[in-house]
Amino acid sequence: MRKLSLPVTWTVLLLAASVPVFGQVPYPRLAAYCLACPIARSEVQKQLARDNVAIVTVWPGWETTYRTTLDQVIQNIKAINPNTLVFDYIKNNEIDGSAATNRAYAELFDKLDSMRWYLYPIGTSGTPVRSSWPGATELNSTLFTAKDPSGLNWVDWFAGWAVGKYYKPNPRLDGFFLDNVFWQPRVTGDWNVDGMPDSIRAAAPWLRQGNAEHFRYIRTLMPGKLQLGNIADLGHPNAEIAEYQGQMDGGFIEGLIGYSWSVETWGGWQAMMTWYRKAMSVLGTAKLGLFGQIGSPTDYQAFRYGFASCLMDDGYFVFNSSSAYNDAPAFDEYAVALGKAISSPSVRAWQNGVYRRDFQNGIALVNPKGNGPQTVTLETAFKRISGSQAPSVNTGQNTTTVTLNDRDGLILLRLKPSADSAAPANVTADK
Repeated sequence: MRKLSLPVTWTVLLLAASVPVFGQVPYPRLAAYCLACPIARSEVQKQLARDNVAIVTVWPGWETTYRTTLDQVIQNIKAINPNTLVFDYIKNNEIDGSAATNRAYAELFDKLDSMRWYLYPIGTSGTPVRSSWPGATELNSTLFTAKDPSGLNWVDWFAGWAVGKYYKPNPRLDGFFLDNVFWQPRVTGDWNVDGMPDSIRAAAPWLRQGNAEHFRYIRTLMPGKLQLGNIADLGHPNAEIAEYQGQMDGGFIEGLIGYSWSVETWGGWQAMMTWYRKAMSVLGTAKLGLFGQIGSPTDYQAFRYGFASCLMDDGYFVFNSSSAYNDAPAFDEYAVALGKAISSPSVRAWQNGVYRRDFQNGIALVNPKGNGPQTVTLETAFKRISGSQAPSVNTGQNTTTVTLNDRDGLILLRLKPSADSAAPANVTADK
């Protein structure tokens, strides 16, 4: 969510692997949330094409500064991976800074000022409400805002502005990524513009209705394209998400692991997985759900733990070293071709509290935080992957038993790929 100040527009690049049918995309499904990466550089374009998902940054006037276009960048990436899907980042709930400091967005500020589409404490006068994000002003992204001479409220006008500004000049875009698709507002104000301040709880359904209208309207402007959102808080146990059901083709579940506020930090592994699955459940058929982790790129155990956790369901894995979102580290496990899943998402422990999911070419194991070191016995010999980053773990040797540290994960390869459509019959979960 909102990690950079304007003037920026963030672009999400989803590389849908070699199979265009979304439900058949092989594993692992990878992502690179790369907001501050210099995408005009060819080496960065190659790096983004390596992953299934990436996020980059452009802004109005970016083309002049970098002497290229977003469309050319997309073309270069698609030349490496023709199945790359490119989504441009937009947000309609807040605006950073002021007109004086963000001249690239003068058109937006002029429209907001003339139509009074900010969120105000009472009515549509006075000083707009400050956003929960430092330096930003809250916008009223409900359906209660006034309509302009064309009959458009804020959310519809902004959707049209984004299509005209970013999609039409860059027709290779495959859709948009809308940040901050919250289930309830973060601030109070007069959301329904009736002269009385509204509580966060009261305004929650109005905010969801406004975002649902955004997705509905923008699809009419770019039919056949995909729409994604930042769904980081939709997995909250109390989150009411009915208005969002099926509205998004995908979404980024930001910070599941690694932040002080991450659900895995304060709630543990089971709470994280429940959150992950609830957020995924709101998505439409494409189900392009992104599983986000922050951490040190040399803490390979923590990486394996997050990576294997993601593989317990059907998400695309994202790893960044910091909230700057300016890198896309590579790991040895990324090069492993697991193929299709031959078992359902893992909801019950397999052995000694360790979770397992089976794929055509291997298996993923994860030992949840708090389970302590555990040794598990395999039904047949598997091969450890070969790697240079954690050579004591990824030895390339065959094994029939493995020991996992607390809060750890592991990828193992089959000696003979499975042609079955289901996991071996003798692999059962703990009772």
